[in-house]
Amino acid sequence: MRQGGRDWALPLGLNPSTGFGLYRITGLPFSRSTRWRLRTERFVGRAPVKNEPLGTFLRRRLGGEVWSVLEPYLEVWLGGPAEEVSVQLALGKLLELEGQGGLLAASRQVSHDGRLHLPSGMGSLIEALHQELQAKAHLLTQQPAWAITRGAGRWQVHLREGRLEAEAVVVALSAPQAAKLLRPSAPQLTALLNHFPHHPSAKVFLLYPLEAVSAEPVEYFFARGEGYACTALRLLQAGPGLGLARAEFLGQAAHLGEGELARLAQQDLAQRLQTPVRPLAAWVFRQPASRPQFGLQHTRWKDELERALLYAPGLFFTGSYLAGLGLASLVEHSRQTAQRVLDFLALSVSQDDKAV
Repeated sequence: MRQGGRDWALPLGLNPSTGFGLYRITGLPFSRSTRWRLRTERFVGRAPVKNEPLGTFLRRRLGGEVWSVLEPYLEVWLGGPAEEVSVQLALGKLLELEGQGGLLAASRQVSHDGRLHLPSGMGSLIEALHQELQAKAHLLTQQPAWAITRGAGRWQVHLREGRLEAEAVVVALSAPQAAKLLRPSAPQLTALLNHFPHHPSAKVFLLYPLEAVSAEPVEYFFARGEGYACTALRLLQAGPGLGLARAEFLGQAAHLGEGELARLAQQDLAQRLQTPVRPLAAWVFRQPASRPQFGLQHTRWKDELERALLYAPGLFFTGSYLAGLGLASLVEHSRQTAQRVLDFLALSVSQDDKAV
């Protein structure tokens, strides 16, 4: 972590969504007053408000110096500004730890970081699902949906080469993408989905000769004002004699052109390593509107969306803006959504039988 003109080595495996490793921050070289505050953190009372901003929460529990060190890391984790994020929605586990004797004491009992890792990337999950389902269902791949409408009591998904009709549709997209699909037929749902703020992100991968840098994998996070354009920089060994750097850009920087993003990533890499680096290749991947922001109004928008869906039977949504942070949360919300779909279809069949 680069903050305040110095490097801070954060605890290995630190996971804000579960609290794993949080107690290890006591080993960082904080000031004497902050170290005393951390030793007495268990005596800090709980907030009188239920929906507390993350910045206020961590300053109250751990102090301003700790917050200034953790904030850049949390912004990468959250995909945007961390100050006004709802701790209840984004990092609710921290509230549980607070009630179990304080963040630091309770985090010692968290034995697993709680992350789901896909070494081959998210594409491997899609491929595994395809292999599992292709013998059980008719799958259409590489078929973008253009719109979702409703007519004659059924949902219609409009594709480039026709349309599909169904009793139930699950929209597993980000809120902005879902809003575009429903804009032609459901203005109220479109307006509600557009209430969920999302930030863009971009990742730049640079392949470079390994002789120029250390072969040890390492990840850096940069606070604003430290002279870096990217927010995070990860260095990996890509193969014999080759290294791979991944630079992550958030917010407005993610809108820059691909050439400019690659140039800034190379500049940041050279600055961090304090040696010129000439990449052999560069790849830029954009994720527009990919990072939901869990502000203090997020619960309100979720409740209003749920009420609106009462008038759209058979339509279901899932995504990180509803599930929360992390792949594990998304998998669990998807499982719950699938069960709701099965319950709906079972009820529909029952009602049809009664009608007959």
